[in-house]
Amino acid sequence: MELKEDILNSIEKSKEFLQRESTQTKDMLLVFRDLLHKQLGGNKNPTDEEIEEAINQLKDVGKITALMPFLFLPESVLTIPLLVKLGKRYDIDILPK
Repeated sequence: MELKEDILNSIEKSKEFLQRESTQTKDMLLVFRDLLHKQLGGNKNPTDEEIEEAINQLKDVGKITALMPFLFLPESVLTIPLLVKLGKRYDIDILPK
């Protein structure tokens, strides 16, 4: 039963994470839309802070995309922490912020 609880707990955490990332990605797209609109002569003007947040979110999307195949491996509970540790060894941040 403990394994079942661990799996359900992991699924719930993943669901919450993906919902949060989805919201942040939608916000990112809106900022980039406004920035493009500005570049084309429109009146919408995202702040430098909004642009920086959007760029950071875009980096997170890349990291999530790279991790997705590992999430579906049978031993992802072991694989992902191993990848994180390996990334830290080489000073590479593979987890989204």
